[in-house]
Amino acid sequence: MVHYSAVNSLQIPESVAADNGIERNGATAILMVTLHKPTPDSPRQSVPATATGHARTLMGERKPLSFRRVQSTDSIDLLAPLAIEDDQTLTFELEVRADDGGAQIPVRFNQTFYTE
Repeated sequence: MVHYSAVNSLQIPESVAADNGIERNGATAILMVTLHKPTPDSPRQSVPATATGHARTLMGERKPLSFRRVQSTDSIDLLAPLAIEDDQTLTFELEVRADDGGAQIPVRFNQTFYTE
């Protein structure tokens, strides 16, 4: 199961941003992707994964995404910063794959961003 979210980086608390090397800036969004696989111990166990993809503007401009892995005690997340403009809708097209060689999972969603 793939969990994802994309938010303006100013919505991330300062302490969380500092702990994860995220620069808070109203013109930057952060895309977070986490892959979960059920295990006998947990129905939503976070597993190491990779993600590739891009965002596309309504005018068709492609914005490549560069993910980096951030690991905490109970989660393994992939983070990608992305420049945004006010009232901009982006379509995200991603491919997520577990490091153990599992199936590639396509993810596609739209998100509208606002700068602050």
